Amino acid sequence: MTRENGGGKECAAAQLLIEELLRTAFSLGSVYAPLLADLPEDAFPGEDPGAVLIEMLAGSSLAAAEVVDKADWRSATALVKAVRESVLSDLRSAAELARQAEKEMLL
Repeated sequence: MTRENGGGKECAAAQLLIEELLRTAFSLGSVYAPLLADLPEDAFPGEDPGAVLIEMLAGSSLAAAEVVDKADWRSATALVKAVRESVLSDLRSAAELARQAEKEMLL
């Protein structure tokens, strides 16, 4: 389901890109979380198991990065970071609004 934001084809393309990014994040998260939870405590002695798994997932993904020019990697990284920060900001705002509404109901 694509939402039109009045930006024409460019906006629609951005919407598709962000939706694919989110689907990918959810898919990888559904792999990462159970793996991390099931790891024995001594799986990677002296290392952060979460960081090791991220490194492994990144290694599995490196070949896929070749589908775009290397010059685009920094732009893609900036986009991913901006999407993450935007979503987290919206979630923090929603949580704050919910807290305020709850306080008002208690008064």
